[in-house]
Amino acid sequence: MQDSMEVYTGEKVSVEHIKTLPGGSARFDITAEDGRKWRVDLTRDGDTEIVTSWRDGKLADLELPEWAGDVTARLARV
Repeated sequence: MQDSMEVYTGEKVSVEHIKTLPGGSARFDITAEDGRKWRVDLTRDGDTEIVTSWRDGKLADLELPEWAGDVTARLARV
């Protein structure tokens, strides 16, 4: 299931749940409208770990943007 949300910068991002992980963690894809994408693992405590990231469909070493904390906080509450 894919959801869209607007972050505080006004940018729209889509979030897709990939799978549930052991211990209550979950894996998500977060895609920004500018072509950046992150696959992240999110723990029940709200800790986030980047699994991999892409820019325009090609692997890239991207840091999470500041607004990602807002997205993962929303996901942790679900």
